[in-house]
Amino acid sequence: MARARRKKKIDTWKTKKTYDIIAPSMFEGRKIAETVASDPKHLLGRTITVTMRELAGDFSKQHIKVQFQINDVKGNQAFTRFKGQALSRDYMRSQIRRKTTRVEAVIDVKTKDGHSLRVKVIGLAIGRAQTSQERLIRKQMTELVKEAAQKSDLDQFVQDAVKGKISISLYRKLNKIYPLKRVEVRKIKVLESHKAAA
Repeated sequence: MARARRKKKIDTWKTKKTYDIIAPSMFEGRKIAETVASDPKHLLGRTITVTMRELAGDFSKQHIKVQFQINDVKGNQAFTRFKGQALSRDYMRSQIRRKTTRVEAVIDVKTKDGHSLRVKVIGLAIGRAQTSQERLIRKQMTELVKEAAQKSDLDQFVQDAVKGKISISLYRKLNKIYPLKRVEVRKIKVLESHKAAA
């Protein structure tokens, strides 16, 4: 009687290789994580989310989450493009309190280098603003964010957003309409790229 041959077990872990995940140029090409894969093609399309604390060592911005997507692999390095940014839910919950007016705007913009983005901005007003004031704040939010995007390439716009420059600029101008507690770029999402972000 023929004896069935045992299949030799392959240790799949040994076939896997470690790759360094590299942030795009807007974050100075820093290494942001490591991952393993048996085939570099399996890495393409994977998304990675890190905080600004992990990315830049800035503890004051640990509530800002940045998402990247792997779009190229060379040697043992997996390169990424910027996919989006968002403020953590815990942070937003801590900012939105009773007896405040929340003014939000969802703004589709295009940067000067051809990237289409959806930007969500929130302004928190002290006390109860009038409806007409809310409308004016939202209108100016939209105009100012579109203007900022048109003047910047993707790299500059994202840097200005995560470093708080856009929020500060919005606060200074919108605070003249009605007293605000703060203004935040709550979320950025890449809708379409004219070219792949480096």
